[in-house]
Amino acid sequence: MGNWTREDPGLFDAGSLGTAATGLQTVETALGEARTAATNAQAGVTPDVWGGDASTTWIASLDTPAATIDAVTTALSAARTAIGAYSETVSGIATRATSVKQTMFESNQVINRQYADPAGGPTPEQAQHRQLQEQAAMGDLTLARNALEGLADERTLADSTLVLALTPPNATAWEAQRQALAAIGITDSGSLTPTAVAQAMAELGNQIASGDYSEADVSNLQTLYDLYGKNPQVMAQMNLAMGGENVVSLIDELGRGAFDGSIPAAAALALAQSVRGGLSVGSERWSPLTGQSFAEEMMANASTGVGGDPAAIGFLFGDPTNAPIGVTTTLALADMIDQEERGNYHIWQDGSPMPGGTTLALLEEEQTGLSGLRVVDLAGRVLDTLGQYPDEALEWLTSTEADGVTGEGTLGENRVDYWYGERDWSTYDQFEGPAGLWAGAQNATGGPADGSGAYSPEVWGRAATLTHDVMNALAGNDQFITENVSEIASVKMVAALTPQIPGFVEDPLNAEGDDGGSTLVSQVFGAGDPREYARVSKSVLAEIFGAVGDHAAGAEALRDVVSNYQVALTEAASAENASVPGLTQRVVVLQGLLDGAADGAALGEATRQDEAIEAALGMLSDAIGLIPVPGLGGAADIAQGYVLGQLIGAAEAHDVAAFADNHATLAEELGGEAADNRMAVRIMVSQIVWESQRPEGVPDPTGLDAEALEDWFTTNETKLDAALDSQDGGFTADTFASRYRDAYRGAGGAEDPE
Repeated sequence: MGNWTREDPGLFDAGSLGTAATGLQTVETALGEARTAATNAQAGVTPDVWGGDASTTWIASLDTPAATIDAVTTALSAARTAIGAYSETVSGIATRATSVKQTMFESNQVINRQYADPAGGPTPEQAQHRQLQEQAAMGDLTLARNALEGLADERTLADSTLVLALTPPNATAWEAQRQALAAIGITDSGSLTPTAVAQAMAELGNQIASGDYSEADVSNLQTLYDLYGKNPQVMAQMNLAMGGENVVSLIDELGRGAFDGSIPAAAALALAQSVRGGLSVGSERWSPLTGQSFAEEMMANASTGVGGDPAAIGFLFGDPTNAPIGVTTTLALADMIDQEERGNYHIWQDGSPMPGGTTLALLEEEQTGLSGLRVVDLAGRVLDTLGQYPDEALEWLTSTEADGVTGEGTLGENRVDYWYGERDWSTYDQFEGPAGLWAGAQNATGGPADGSGAYSPEVWGRAATLTHDVMNALAGNDQFITENVSEIASVKMVAALTPQIPGFVEDPLNAEGDDGGSTLVSQVFGAGDPREYARVSKSVLAEIFGAVGDHAAGAEALRDVVSNYQVALTEAASAENASVPGLTQRVVVLQGLLDGAADGAALGEATRQDEAIEAALGMLSDAIGLIPVPGLGGAADIAQGYVLGQLIGAAEAHDVAAFADNHATLAEELGGEAADNRMAVRIMVSQIVWESQRPEGVPDPTGLDAEALEDWFTTNETKLDAALDSQDGGFTADTFASRYRDAYRGAGGAEDPE
């Protein structure tokens, strides 16, 4: 079907298509001649020529090949017709594409035109004329680009239509597709246009949504989604033709049908997931006006007491990773819910008896491990989806626009105060939605978690301030306690906290205390360009890290993050020839944050309770990699390309990569008490000193058990401290043990003896 692109949707090989059509005609003619010969043979066998049972059987046997030939020649004829229609369609697309590309070329010429003006420049009249020409050209260019996109969609549909027409005759899938198309009135390729398919699918969807349907209707709509569910043009038109209200009703009806047995549960869930996926595809490129209109339709009859609409909408927004509803619809719905909850104190949690969306989500829970009840809280699902659009998420939470809901303050500040500081998420969502929104905002273009590497000081600052504000708000929320935070939410919060980890490490080393401001501008490890990071009080840090680390999945995610940042620091230290004290104090601060947050959590046990948690941890690994160490270059940048976990134990310098595992093991062997944690830090810091400095008179500690290592440290402490503090900075092994203790307490660890 041609190696075409969306920039040139008219490319195709007319010669090859003509050859294929001619070949089909040749075969069709030969089969026709064979059928004629068989028919003539049947007619020529008379009782006078050949009689008896044998002749009767032979004559009857020719009926089967004749019927087969009829079926094949009919299919070949249809294929030839489809190829002809395809050639004509693509030829038309090519003609229109040529015109559109010419318009784009001419518009670009006008926009980029250079003028040879005299020294004084153009006259005001000339300048105004040129500006009007450029504005008109830019408008023409926009229209032409949209037209080219439309032609690309037409080409996609033409390709899929031809593939459908060339499906082998009698194929099971084709028969189901033929029946589904016939059910909506499409019986030939000529009527198989995007608009016709979309309109017919919408009518069938509306029929099911009304409750007047059969099991065959459900099956037919599923087949049509299988065919066209990934086609943006068809899905956009179909959903708009149905309207937001009916799409919501369709989900609710499918759930109710599964509940009362009128639809097989598996079929109802599969179709509901297809409806969600189709809405995701169709709404992807909607304009703000279209998205706003559709969102308003979805909420037209929504009530938290009856009808089941909030849960149905929650289901539609229930898979933000794989099927996010388009940004304009999501943003419009988020604005509506925000205004309703903050302005009218109307909490969007579905209280209707057994809503269809909840039934579907409970069925889906068996597949994904995600709590089915989460769809009851509509706000959580919408905010989680908004997190899939980082730029919009950051703007929504940090907008400086005046708040028209309360009449005072800014939208961003008031939204953070309500959604993180006041809203009760404990019952259904369990902080998953707001955590997803917060994590998404950190990925804004130019921000700390932007995977492209782009850097914007303004965006970094907004992301850092947002994290400070969110953490303080959560710490003040009475419902933000461990048992009200889900495992998934804990992992998403680790994702939100991860870009700010460098600041949490550098902050205690700057000795500014709790009054140093809401953000910290600092180099990382004393190198590279300064970056802005969130800073919070020790009590807030303890509250947030404690709630996250008390979950096994959150603790494991945090362990991965901390371990890999230790690797990054080690690689950076090697590249920059940094001091051992500078490296080591950061490593032990990280270890204290990890151990304090994980205090009481059973690391390694029940950390992957279901597929959902495993997927969340996997996404965190894929998305975060190593925390950036800006400006260091060399080994640190190379290390960024590795998957989490692969660098554990791989650092060449000082074996700091395995610090987390080694520390836990050594502390346990020393006795497992809090004081043993700090002794393990002293010993391991001294091991690093020995590896890097080899102080005279201190024996090699390699291979010693825990008791022997403690004796080795106490015997050689003075010499080891002297080597550690070669530049008289006041560093001793006890310095790092204290750093560890402070970080441990700061991250929520229990108080321990000095």
